[in-house]
Amino acid sequence: FVGRSREMDLLRAALAEAKDGRGQVALLSGEPGIGKTRTAQELARYAETQGFRLLWGWCYDGEGAPPYWPWAGPFRTYVQQTEPDLLRDQMGPGISDIAGLVPEIGDKLGDVPEPTQTDPEQARFRLFEAVSSFLKRAAADQPLLLVLDDIHWADEPSLLLLQFIARQIGDSRLMILLTSREAEAAGSPTVTETLAQLSRLPAFRRHILGGLEIDDVHLFFRSEAGQDADAGLAQSLHAHTEGNPFFLGEVIRLLASQGSQGDGELGLPQGVREVIGQRLRRLSDRCIQALTTASVVGREFDFRMLGTVLDDISEIDLLELLDEALKARLVEDTPGQSDRYQFTHALVQQTLSESLSASRKVRLHASIGDALETLYGDRPENHAAELAHHFSQAAPVLGIEKLVHYALMAGERALSAYAHEEAVAHFTQGLNAKQIAVDDDTPAPDEESARLLFGIGRAQASILRRGAAQNLNRAFDYYAQAGDVPKAVEVARFPMAPGVGRLRVTGLISKALELVPPDSLEAAVLLSRYGWALGQEVGDYDRSMAALDQALAIAQEQGDQVLEMWIRANSAEVNFFNLRHQKVLDDGPKMRELGRRVKNPQSEVSYGISAMMAGYALGRKEDFEPLLDGSIDLAVEARDQTLLTGTLFVNSALAYASGRWPLVRDLTDRGLAAMPAYPPLLLTRAMCEYSCGDRAKGGEYFERLLETARHRGQGTGLEFACVAQGVPLIAEVTGEKEHIEAAIRASNALLSFPSATPFLTQLARSGLAMNMLLTGETSGILDHYKALEQYRGHWLAWASVDQVLGQISRATGDIDRAVEHFEGAIDICRSSEYQSYLPRLGLSYSATLLERDTKGDRELAAALISEGLSMAEELNMG
Repeated sequence: FVGRSREMDLLRAALAEAKDGRGQVALLSGEPGIGKTRTAQELARYAETQGFRLLWGWCYDGEGAPPYWPWAGPFRTYVQQTEPDLLRDQMGPGISDIAGLVPEIGDKLGDVPEPTQTDPEQARFRLFEAVSSFLKRAAADQPLLLVLDDIHWADEPSLLLLQFIARQIGDSRLMILLTSREAEAAGSPTVTETLAQLSRLPAFRRHILGGLEIDDVHLFFRSEAGQDADAGLAQSLHAHTEGNPFFLGEVIRLLASQGSQGDGELGLPQGVREVIGQRLRRLSDRCIQALTTASVVGREFDFRMLGTVLDDISEIDLLELLDEALKARLVEDTPGQSDRYQFTHALVQQTLSESLSASRKVRLHASIGDALETLYGDRPENHAAELAHHFSQAAPVLGIEKLVHYALMAGERALSAYAHEEAVAHFTQGLNAKQIAVDDDTPAPDEESARLLFGIGRAQASILRRGAAQNLNRAFDYYAQAGDVPKAVEVARFPMAPGVGRLRVTGLISKALELVPPDSLEAAVLLSRYGWALGQEVGDYDRSMAALDQALAIAQEQGDQVLEMWIRANSAEVNFFNLRHQKVLDDGPKMRELGRRVKNPQSEVSYGISAMMAGYALGRKEDFEPLLDGSIDLAVEARDQTLLTGTLFVNSALAYASGRWPLVRDLTDRGLAAMPAYPPLLLTRAMCEYSCGDRAKGGEYFERLLETARHRGQGTGLEFACVAQGVPLIAEVTGEKEHIEAAIRASNALLSFPSATPFLTQLARSGLAMNMLLTGETSGILDHYKALEQYRGHWLAWASVDQVLGQISRATGDIDRAVEHFEGAIDICRSSEYQSYLPRLGLSYSATLLERDTKGDRELAAALISEGLSMAEELNMG
């Protein structure tokens, strides 16, 4: 193996790390033909000698591949080669989710249950978590090397899965090796973002491969040609190919076919495609015809399909033609698959495909589409994306009927695999073919169009893209007008997240409620979603609770206790975001009673998050502490990304309050592995690091928090609330005020939305007040005091309301009231053991006492300073 000794040493070292239980991710990048795949193959051979099991996936360089194609291939191979009992153990509770990605699991094991129905975002998390856990368990039995070749061609869902797994494997015996073309990766925003996320991982290594040096060219020539090259020839080859191994190999084979080494003055082709073209011209005309047809299929092709398209060539003759191409090293057998071939390099396939006229390509796509329909028989759904691709290219001669049929099928297939981004593309393709705009309000003209609009609306909603509500409403209106009530209600029940500050869900559910019997369970389900949406989207607490109470009454009358738990969990969330903390806690006994009767971990976890935060906000340890025990295990059992991340956040926030920094880091690491841009976790971790004196680490998480707000531009989400309150809190620690303007903008953005919930607006208001105090621009600050005063005795996320009120009172000259507020905050800190807040709170309180300087104030201030110093030293708050 020539010219890659340094890279191989580094890769072997990474492999050894993985074998010792420290998972690794490595990337080989460079120009086409530079030897990325060859280097990966060499490492794979070495890995197998070290006891590793090899899994190899590659990305398709054109349209038509099913979602998660680079993952499905290696998993399929693993399933085929693994004993059923071991396979079942390794896949664990996520087996039904993985079976949706690899149907062969069901064929092998026979009794795989259907996956639990949940909303699309959480379903994708369950799939990702299941795949990650499976790989880690499999690697525990035998270390794994997973190669993903050509990730610059990967579909977006595959890249998201890669990011998720890479964040989870730090303690596993798994190494992931990626290959990518440098230029094409840089031209893809999705790949660029993936590599940026991977580069943050401590176990990620990037190796950029360059051309071979002149000495290596001599060795390469000897390896390929079986003889030495003279100095002039080696120099000419090196200068001409810049040491690119693929280009070198093609030139050497061309020279060998010409029977000449030359003398250094060679009329060498000016590019690798020209070399390939000259080599192709040495094949028979019929062989070139077969390969050209195969190139329209893609990098890989099926012998039977090719024979069907080339119906004038017998099977024996076609085998001979492919043997001719094999001997010329232009195609090769696909490993582990009979009757399938692949071009030795993508450049070979591209050179052949580009030789065809547009008209000829269209007709070949039509023939290939027809052949594939025959080949796939009565189960075309697994290949719908491939069929849609060929029939889209053939539309000028075949029309759009088959294109739309398979685009719809491919979109539904992508949705079932939680590949929402791919689904958007397929449904858009079908709508465009029917000349129906994706982004307007025109009604669906027919049932097929309604299905496409429902599909794209679901896909858009699942990844929070604009247009989701609009397209779901277009589908709903068609079904409602057509009298198809079940389908209309199905559209309305789709679990789309509410749009804070904008209507996404409320109007749609309102229309659906007019179609169902008012006392039915169907109405109760819709009312529960309606109440939740009214609380989050419209900010109408009274109407929200009225809808939820109505839903609860129906569920209780019908005896549906699972639905009752769901409604109560929704009510708790609405109450928490409206700062009705006692109402949240009052429902605790009933929720515990229901939890003993029926199994509904999702509702239990959802309620638990609201209840723990309510107890924390009220400073009542007796309310939140019992809920902490087992809360994370229950959230893991629920297998819901949002609920797990929320539970990890609440636990980390309470760990932060008590100054348990290692636990804060562990919990935030786990949460950010699932949701890397979750603002509350980023702020909690940043404050943890700043509190411990690590400005560099704190700044890293703080910048990620700021980036989430910059990425959104404007809005009313948690990222703005976290920036609004987090910036002044961190400025108090660091003394740096460069981001205060950003925090003020975030506060004003939240306060400008009349429908924003009180939780968000009061976070914004407290942050704005603290920023005014930091800048000294306190005009109008008493308005914030009046708005916040009703919440005295509460904690608003990372700050005591009384501390903010005390600072305002001190700044406006009301020292006695400031002392009263600080004393209330200190009492809560001590009773609920919010120890990390004591030093800074004691500092503000003592400064206020020294400013007042009445009898006993100096002694109390000295005691507060002593207490604060002692606590800061105990908690290592340097």
